[in-house]
Amino acid sequence: MPELAAGTLTFVFTDVEGSTRLLRELRDGYGGVLAEHQRLLREAVSAHGGEEVDTQGDSFFAAFRGPREAVLASVAAQRSLAGHKWPEGVDLRVRMGVHTGPAEVANDRYVGLAVHRASRLCEAGHGGQVLVSNATVALLEDDELPDIELRDLGEHLLKDFERAVRVYEVVAAGLEHEARPLRTEAGSAPAVRASDAERERTVAALKEHTVVGRLTLEEFSERVAAAMAAPTLAELDELARDLPAAPAERPRRRPKRFTGVVFSDTQRTGRWRLPKRGLALILVGNLDLDLRQAELGDGTASLTVWMLFGNIDLYVPEGVEVDLGGLSVLGHRREHGRDVPPQAGTPLLRVRVLSLFSTADLWRIPRAWAERTFLQVIRAFRDEERRELPPA
Repeated sequence: MPELAAGTLTFVFTDVEGSTRLLRELRDGYGGVLAEHQRLLREAVSAHGGEEVDTQGDSFFAAFRGPREAVLASVAAQRSLAGHKWPEGVDLRVRMGVHTGPAEVANDRYVGLAVHRASRLCEAGHGGQVLVSNATVALLEDDELPDIELRDLGEHLLKDFERAVRVYEVVAAGLEHEARPLRTEAGSAPAVRASDAERERTVAALKEHTVVGRLTLEEFSERVAAAMAAPTLAELDELARDLPAAPAERPRRRPKRFTGVVFSDTQRTGRWRLPKRGLALILVGNLDLDLRQAELGDGTASLTVWMLFGNIDLYVPEGVEVDLGGLSVLGHRREHGRDVPPQAGTPLLRVRVLSLFSTADLWRIPRAWAERTFLQVIRAFRDEERRELPPA
């Protein structure tokens, strides 16, 4: 086995559910079944870049440099175990726990609370189940897990730990996901303090509900303020109690950092993720960028546009602050609509247009016009239908 590397790693623990019963039933045949089970686990771990650390009895311990590989290896292992042809009468079911955290190496072994938490997470599960800690899920936010869902099972108090941990179950084809209570410590778990990242995820979910009309802008602003001040996870959960489950568990879209238009017309609309830094290149073409349903972060985002004999129309909802500037030679750079005070939780968008013989138009769209087409929006502004503009 290669030399163990210390640092922040993702650990996977597995063990066989009901191994003592299997041993009684199989007697001399138990060793062969156990060896075959370990072979299938080793193949899945190796195929996803993991390292086998230890095996004791029916347990198996592996380490991965990244959480994505650990989850994919766990799913592959469960599918291999479920699809394997075992001896008649053998129902081999393996439970797995996945946790990410720092660990040191001592006497060729990993040492640290992260190792123990992964082990306890495994013990809390049932055969055929893969449990993942919140620490691992947080690192998976920008990673794509094809055809895999992470189901939130709430906070649970693991054996020998004083603080509760939020636990997720991996849901994928070929895995069991029967609803069963976890084998965790009895009693109420203490309130878990929220991190800045968890507050930001709550704000992002509230934004999505606002885009589809479940929340008004005033309600959104109030809940954002409450989310940023919430000290515990329970208080964050309360802010979305009257809302359907937000689609935050799906893999997040990768930001669209570059858009090129050459002798053509291009539209970017619907749900797309605004990058921190974007670039658009337009050569004898037209580009429509629609931010009305885009995934907007907070802080500052920038967009640089280079144009030659081109045109760009940028559609933003009222309440998103836009700083439009740059240099236009023998062209136009125009702004339409009301520049209302920015809403809480929305970014500052800096747009710099460098153009020759080109036109750039910024359209600030009232919420009442959210479903209008580009042509309807432009006509409304140009026909001066100001009476349709709702009060600022």
